[in-house]
Amino acid sequence: MAACPYPAADLTRLISGDPTLVRCPFPLYELLREQAPVTRDDRLGAYVVTRYEDIVEVLRDTATFSSAAASGPSSVSGLAKRILADESQPEQLRARAERRLKIAASPVLLFTDPPLHKRQRTLVSAAFSARRVKLLEPDVRRLTHELIDAFIGAGEVELVGQFSIQLPMTVIAVLLGVPPTHMTTFKRWSNAFTAGVGSVEQSPAELAEIFAEVDAFYDYFTAQIERRRIAPEDDLLTDLVAARMDGEAPLTLDEMLQMLVQFLVAGNETTTNSITSLMLRLGQDPALADRVRANPALIPALVEELLRVEAPVQGMFRVATADATVGGVAVPAGEMVWLVYGSANLDPTVFADPGSLDLDAERPAHLSFARFEHFCLGASIARLELRIATELLLERLDDIRLACPADEVPYHRSFVLRGPAALPLTFRPRI
Repeated sequence: MAACPYPAADLTRLISGDPTLVRCPFPLYELLREQAPVTRDDRLGAYVVTRYEDIVEVLRDTATFSSAAASGPSSVSGLAKRILADESQPEQLRARAERRLKIAASPVLLFTDPPLHKRQRTLVSAAFSARRVKLLEPDVRRLTHELIDAFIGAGEVELVGQFSIQLPMTVIAVLLGVPPTHMTTFKRWSNAFTAGVGSVEQSPAELAEIFAEVDAFYDYFTAQIERRRIAPEDDLLTDLVAARMDGEAPLTLDEMLQMLVQFLVAGNETTTNSITSLMLRLGQDPALADRVRANPALIPALVEELLRVEAPVQGMFRVATADATVGGVAVPAGEMVWLVYGSANLDPTVFADPGSLDLDAERPAHLSFARFEHFCLGASIARLELRIATELLLERLDDIRLACPADEVPYHRSFVLRGPAALPLTFRPRI
């Protein structure tokens, strides 16, 4: 295998949050797929896997590649471990980090392997049933209209703050039974749990703020779980408390708290980024917007193609439980691998003309919702929100344009969570 001329240097820049590479990592992905499809990055402490077929094989082999540390070093748990390893850190911060690791010691869903993963997924599957998703649609439509009503008269919008954050955050809050008065707090908690994702450097003040919010989240939902035990409601939280399966123990408090964290992040940050990325693409391509507006039946295909080319989660981690080989490269037992879904989704050996949005041909399945055991539980909710948001934004807004040069749109400083941090648009209201 030919040596990549600069994979380590550029990967290190990406991992470190270099704005240019975070905005556009795709040429680097292409270089790695061609010349070093499996390469180790010391900064990340992991083997980076960029080809579609290699990633699928790793995802298929849950015995050899464990999800037990799927969050990797750039996570709240990773930050907590670093805090506890540093005895100079303040006592309160160390206590909060220790609480995080105690709760996280009860692995759930994303961070579990069979058979534990199967038990948990079966217990919570009712909370994501087709019935509950269908019941959500009127609320999602109402919320979408209300958010558009709030800015449509201005002829301009900063989409992230005024729409993309608000829609999925409100939907997941409704699912969890969080009242509207708690929305600002809810968003702070979401930010805290994603602050370390794809970022490996935080200041002491940032660490203190992150773990104060993490503690507040745990306190709030511990109390809410106890309330649901006494007085059940028609929400996802009650579904978790009531989850039972023959021969299986109910979910523990720590398992439920960890699941709520995953639902919060997966149901909020990722869909926010996908909505924004989709509207950025339409704002740059008026002809595409006009075509889809004229034929709304294309919206599901547009959503899938956008999820493919702009995967909101660029990759996930696995740990080798035994010596293994990935793409012809030896991966020793105990080593982490980072599976770059954002690269696999653009692999030209799988997708013809991979950078384009093809709304007419049926593409192979993308990996943005993962595959096999760990296929995203909330994929149907994300697709529902994206479909309705696209439909109603195009139905009510015409001549959607970027209000700044495309290269000035800021992106989140994360190599894992991909999406614009802000998106100013102009438009004409459709009568």
